[in-house]
Amino acid sequence: MSSPTSARPSPGSTDPGDDGPSRRRLPRPERRTRGDLVAIAMLAVAAVVGTLLVLASGDAQDTELQSDGPPLQPMPDGPVPTALAEAWRAESPATPAPLAVGPAVVTGGPDGVVGHDPVTGREAWRYARPEAPCTVGSGFGDVLAVYRTDGALGTWCSDVAALEPDTGARGPSRNADLREGTRLLADRDHVTGTGADHVEAWRSDLVLTTEAGRIPTPVQPPDAQPRAACTNGSIAVGGGNIGMIQRCPGDDSDRLTVLDADPQSSEKPEERSSTLLGVRGARLVALTDQRAAWAAPDGTLHVVGTSADAETLVPETVFPLGPAAGPTTDPPDLAATVRPVGPVLLWWTGTATVGLDAGDLRPRWTLPGTLGAGAAWPGSAPATVAFVPVPNGLAVLDAATGTPRGATIPVRRDLAPGTPVALAATGTTLVELRGSTVVALRPPG
Repeated sequence: MSSPTSARPSPGSTDPGDDGPSRRRLPRPERRTRGDLVAIAMLAVAAVVGTLLVLASGDAQDTELQSDGPPLQPMPDGPVPTALAEAWRAESPATPAPLAVGPAVVTGGPDGVVGHDPVTGREAWRYARPEAPCTVGSGFGDVLAVYRTDGALGTWCSDVAALEPDTGARGPSRNADLREGTRLLADRDHVTGTGADHVEAWRSDLVLTTEAGRIPTPVQPPDAQPRAACTNGSIAVGGGNIGMIQRCPGDDSDRLTVLDADPQSSEKPEERSSTLLGVRGARLVALTDQRAAWAAPDGTLHVVGTSADAETLVPETVFPLGPAAGPTTDPPDLAATVRPVGPVLLWWTGTATVGLDAGDLRPRWTLPGTLGAGAAWPGSAPATVAFVPVPNGLAVLDAATGTPRGATIPVRRDLAPGTPVALAATGTTLVELRGSTVVALRPPG
């Protein structure tokens, strides 16, 4: 759980009148209010929790970094291929999306976090600990691994370690208040950890910038978390903001709440807006500095402003999705993700890929019958080329318009129909995540 951002008083000191048997015990203060007792109790709990966390996260002696060869080097980009073949594969149950970070393709699981050479799959480094990671993501150009801590307070995903992608060398670390099922979402200068009742954001040195929801050891003012009783459905980041679809006691519909990821103080979240949506079962899709897009159960996409000014300047716009509409149930890890590709954000509805305009979030184009959002082919700018997974391979599209840029590249996957496929790319290697398996595809020859 969260490392304190400032020194907190340590309760439990001896009574000032208890100096030994030769001294008469002084009377206790006569005006000790119930509030005083509550504050002392809270500080005592915080001190105990801090001690337990230090003990739980003292992993230095059990951590092992194995390196094989020199640091990985960035790969040069190459032309858009017309054919791809499997180069290598590896298991990666701890990565909810394929990770191409700097010069490495990164996998994560019970045996550790591994940086692979994208071309050969060679294991360049491995960061191993006795416990398996809860999740592995990226941010600030680093690999971010979140580890379990078990103890008297239960099981948490609280030990966060930053790793350099070329060598696996460890950088900053922190204790977080995250639970099983969390996912890391990166945006600009912040990374946000998701949770049904708690979210928190960190800057590049992993110092906490904001947190919202239920605080396990609350030492903040009583009004610091006005929506602590709410449950988060889907969470997105973008434009320096954190957006959440929330279900709160007393509300007759879902609520869209947007927070500043870097407020003036980490002690209290700063809301840019919090608006009832008029429906239940909404799902957040994308977020920018002034807008949010959310999907309704009736098959429509709503684009709204996310601040007092934007709500006036950006009237709500509704776009029918038609056959492209997908389920609006909450994602398993609560993460609403889109893939920035040139002028669009690629959104997978569950049945189709939609290219949302990166500025105003309106749908530009739709490709039905896809298996995932897709990714950009490196080096294809200025006319960015998007690769989108389809049942028989990879569709090659102009990202701005959705028009084909060539024939579909055949890929044999041997998956059950409809199994999602997520993509990432680095250099001339395209990486697919199929279930818990990472598969690297490269031009033949």
